[in-house]
Amino acid sequence: MKLAESWIEHVPTAPALEGFHDEVKEVDELDEAKDGCGGVVWQPYVLKKAQTSNKQLHELAREIRGVERRRGKKLTVTHYRSIVDKWEAASRPFLRPGHDYFTGLLAKLDCVTVPKGQTLQAAFERAKRREPPAKVLVVRNEGVRVLASLCRELQEMAGNQAFMLCQMSVAKLFGHSDHKNISNWIRALKTLGVLKLAEAAIPNARAARYFYVREMLQACQRSADGLLAF
Repeated sequence: MKLAESWIEHVPTAPALEGFHDEVKEVDELDEAKDGCGGVVWQPYVLKKAQTSNKQLHELAREIRGVERRRGKKLTVTHYRSIVDKWEAASRPFLRPGHDYFTGLLAKLDCVTVPKGQTLQAAFERAKRREPPAKVLVVRNEGVRVLASLCRELQEMAGNQAFMLCQMSVAKLFGHSDHKNISNWIRALKTLGVLKLAEAAIPNARAARYFYVREMLQACQRSADGLLAF
């Protein structure tokens, strides 16, 4: 018995692994601090030719919002400034002299509806798995129900901003050869109070933007209207 106790007392202890995760985290934070860009990979959006800054800045804004979504918090203005400074330095040969690209990026960030890493197809797959909004249960058409769920997904991705709904892209998701059915479904959802038009489409330029009207907001609005009427 004493022998066993003696053996237990002298068993060498394994090196402590405490702090290992924190050290990795610290390294990541140091890398981000050294780069100053908050983990945003801006290099793929450097200009390679003239008259492409508008598109590339928009894609860079989507990249930033994607990083912010994964981090669970927004980057700082200092991060934005650092990203633009590095992007401008690398894109210098194709920039317009005197143009304010920093303000341009800030404006683009406000317009992002689908951050990088979040696609329409992924939103469609999630929409098919979720229960349709209560407002559309009266409709027997399964396509209309799924479209309502898709709009809910897109609104969640866009936050408080309006989301873009390209009828041709949505038609492809449903396997339709044209967008006529989608156009009718959207009108039906507007009639049901599921969708609210935010910005009309600009032909050959931009798809329409919508807000998904959440049931809770509708209930609150009805309650407020009732109080005012009383």
